[in-house]
Amino acid sequence: MNIFRVFLESGFAAQIIMLILVFFSIWSWAIFFKKLYDLSLIKRRSQAFLSTYHFYRTVKDYDNLGRLLDDNPYGRVLKKGIAEFKGLKTSNLATNPKILEMAENIKMAMEQIKIEEIENLETALPSLSTIVTAGPFLGLLGTVWGIMEAFLDVRARGSAHITVVAPGISDALITTVYGLLVALPALFFNNYLRTRVNNIETDLDKFITEAFIKLRRGLIETE
Repeated sequence: MNIFRVFLESGFAAQIIMLILVFFSIWSWAIFFKKLYDLSLIKRRSQAFLSTYHFYRTVKDYDNLGRLLDDNPYGRVLKKGIAEFKGLKTSNLATNPKILEMAENIKMAMEQIKIEEIENLETALPSLSTIVTAGPFLGLLGTVWGIMEAFLDVRARGSAHITVVAPGISDALITTVYGLLVALPALFFNNYLRTRVNNIETDLDKFITEAFIKLRRGLIETE
């Protein structure tokens, strides 16, 4: 079956639907490759940061991380925690008996940055979800429309012979094929990318807990 020939021989409404589906397909592939590149870049930069971060033991040493604090989610989370740590340290809170409660501000600040980082990573993923949902329904709409036109043709000709009905129905079904060909890859892309983002979120949660323990210990040691 030549789906391009069928496209050219289909009705105007079906052609419009198929063009929309083709646009959705190109869009979903573009999102996938763009996000794949972004996530791979983040992975490389994060590994470079973490491999250096684990060599440092004190909060003071973290300032030596330099640009590594700016080019990856882990670094930006730690940078926010350090900024909050310095704010508490310079405000003479070290003599406050509730210092441990105030130290929770450090963790809250890092978690806020984590949320922003995850939101950035999830950019365009809702579009993939929309394509996954809309693709089959658009295909079904084209099929129903085509079948409706086929039966209207039957009524106009006054004959329900298979030679009258079959061409219209077979042409109408192509939109469902288009819809599925668009939705299935988009479904894989969406699930794969969301899994990678979820893994990053889990790792960031672990990192925040580890970094917070070190920052809180450094804050207490200033007493």
